[in-house]
Amino acid sequence: MTEKPTTELIAISMEEACQKLAELEKYIPDDTSNGLLYEYGRFLVDYLNPELNSKGFYFGCSLALYDLQRGVNGFTGEPIQSGFSHYPPIIFNLLRAEIPRIADAIFPEDFAQEVKQHIEEVEKSIYGTTPPEA
Repeated sequence: MTEKPTTELIAISMEEACQKLAELEKYIPDDTSNGLLYEYGRFLVDYLNPELNSKGFYFGCSLALYDLQRGVNGFTGEPIQSGFSHYPPIIFNLLRAEIPRIADAIFPEDFAQEVKQHIEEVEKSIYGTTPPEA
């Protein structure tokens, strides 16, 4: 069996990305979620580590959605005070599907591409296929 060559993922500062997340309306003006996408972006500002690689960003976003759905911060065990607590589970799946678009809006092109590539790898390992291109 031939092993795939591995590329080292480089962690980058989340400072600029978090500034953009806080003002996601500027970078993704065509939100159809009644502001939930923007609220999720603002939540991520305080949730993500100060430096992340592309996989870390995806996992951070996914963990944030899991915690928001449960209403409890998985790191602190404290309740999360947000408007997300009354939404059905499908809302969190829809927000998860927005992660590639968020990455495109807040990161340099190469880093956003790494995020999307990792999402495809995860989905392929879970579902046996990758989703069609939008």
